[in-house]
Amino acid sequence: MLKPVIWISLLLIIISACEASDTYDYGFAEGGIGGHGWPIWVEKLVFNESWGVPVGNLSGQTEEDDSPPLGSFANLGLIPLPYTVSARWFSYRNQTFYEITVELSKTKQEQIKQWFQLYPTSKYNHKLITGFAGQGEIQIWWNASCVQSDCPEDHLERHYFELTSRVPATVAEGDPSQYRERTKGEIKDGTIPPEVLDLLPPETDSSALK
Repeated sequence: MLKPVIWISLLLIIISACEASDTYDYGFAEGGIGGHGWPIWVEKLVFNESWGVPVGNLSGQTEEDDSPPLGSFANLGLIPLPYTVSARWFSYRNQTFYEITVELSKTKQEQIKQWFQLYPTSKYNHKLITGFAGQGEIQIWWNASCVQSDCPEDHLERHYFELTSRVPATVAEGDPSQYRERTKGEIKDGTIPPEVLDLLPPETDSSALK
């Protein structure tokens, strides 16, 4: 009776070790891309078709370049490397919904693993950064930043590489009227031009009562 118990115990230890070796300690950051005046609302951001992160309102960057956008940061802990990213967002500027699922190549996943060796987590924070454009594009980067007191002289430089270039999303179904008040707020703040009001769908009796 002891042998099966010992065998099962050893099997569980091996499985746990395999699972641990496939997970990595990293965080997540997000921001807008595509220039000032293209704020969006991210409704969904799901990785590996299994776990998601809250995002919400994002503003476009003032500089249109290929570097990762600045934004909020959240620690994710020990999780598997990303291999798919699914997102849905609404653009205030053109009153359009977008959806996309991006697959990250095996080559990029291997590059991430190499960066964990090049930039050990004892000294560096690793982040997956996702940028959204109000014009309907998504771009994803990997970033490593030194957080210790004995960082190298170039630690202020941003260490990153592209996981994807800008990928156009698909226009999706959705009701822009649910973002009517937020759109008006963006216009009032001067974030988007006032002519966007012409794109708003007509108010219904129910929306007028709100």
